[in-house]
Amino acid sequence: MPELSSAREGYASSHGHKTRFRVVGESRARLPLLCIHGGPGMTQLYLHPLDEMATTGRQVVFYDQLGCGGSDRLEADEAWSLGLFMDEIEAVRAAAGLEHCHLLAHGWGGILALEYALGHPSGLASLVLSSAIASVPQWREESARLVDELPAEIRTSLRAHARAGTMAEAGYQRAADAFFRRHLCRMSPWPDCLERSVASARATPAARCALLGASELEPGGQLAEWDVIARLGEIECPTLVVSGRYDLTTPSIAAALYQGIPSSE
Repeated sequence: MPELSSAREGYASSHGHKTRFRVVGESRARLPLLCIHGGPGMTQLYLHPLDEMATTGRQVVFYDQLGCGGSDRLEADEAWSLGLFMDEIEAVRAAAGLEHCHLLAHGWGGILALEYALGHPSGLASLVLSSAIASVPQWREESARLVDELPAEIRTSLRAHARAGTMAEAGYQRAADAFFRRHLCRMSPWPDCLERSVASARATPAARCALLGASELEPGGQLAEWDVIARLGEIECPTLVVSGRYDLTTPSIAAALYQGIPSSE
């Protein structure tokens, strides 16, 4: 899709690193929307169809999280933390002038959005949580169930590579693609923006490996036990929970969010 002529780019600084952001639309007849992409590492590109929202008078802001896209890379695993990404959101908001805004987050971005909302930041008007989770252990359990439903050949390949630690090999990638074409996007072929975003995540795996582990289907890493279900009642802003029929976020995962956040739909 062609970019709107009013799109402009900038950089936000935090922890000595630069984060690339992109602003679409000039009008702020409505509160702006800040979008947090998934991954880690998928880049903002696959969210660009949301550019069209700018035609309604709502400015839309995207950014590449540290470690991918046009933002700075970090080399050492110990540098990755949720705190790093919380400070990055604050830096992007400040650089883009988002004193008051809505927040839309997809996938891994939902973890960041929930952590951010639980910090009770000022000026956060609402949340949209698309394919988001509130518990990595719950997500791990549900992912295992979805893998169980795959054809035997794909299921066996995924688990064999996970046990051997060979997730970088082509055989694992083919099996993982078969899974994601069932539970991430069922369009055939995938939109180019999504293809390129997934390729980016695989080419820049440092953040994912540190925070969620090397396997895309068996989340681990620093956040292996991350779980905020018991704290969802602390989120004060209106929240929309979005989950599709074949989503990576299964009905029980979406229900945990919907039932836990007081002002949610």
